[in-house]
Amino acid sequence: MRLTRIAAWVAAVVLLAGAAHAQDTRAAIEAANKGFIAAYAKQDAAGVAGFYSTTAEAFPPGADVVKGRDAIQKMWQGVMDSGIAAGELKTTEVHAEGNFAYEVGTYVMKLKDGKVADRGKYVVVWLKEGGQWKLHRDIWNTTMPPPPPPAKK
Repeated sequence: MRLTRIAAWVAAVVLLAGAAHAQDTRAAIEAANKGFIAAYAKQDAAGVAGFYSTTAEAFPPGADVVKGRDAIQKMWQGVMDSGIAAGELKTTEVHAEGNFAYEVGTYVMKLKDGKVADRGKYVVVWLKEGGQWKLHRDIWNTTMPPPPPPAKK
């Protein structure tokens, strides 16, 4: 009977520690996302790229895989240059195991006048690098319908 109580106590401690770790990870990822959005709002592509791991890869819609921080910086600069002025991220799920975590969420990209240019969903694999969570694999795609085909002449 005593062993059963000890086992139950140990299991409870492990569960509570895991729940605390998950909350800490989610809070850290959400804080990183706020920094990412703030850097983007300043049109700071280098700052945005700094939120990625040293071996990061991005998987933008309709494009090839973008590998490494320098290339990711150029990719985000291109998005900024296209007129996307701001964004919003909403985390819906986070799960962490060791130095890796994944995040699921939704995004909105806005033009300078505040109009929505795109909205969709994303999945990020995060890597704990240098004691900080960094975007390691980043993929997103739109939920907006495609534009209508051009009218026939």
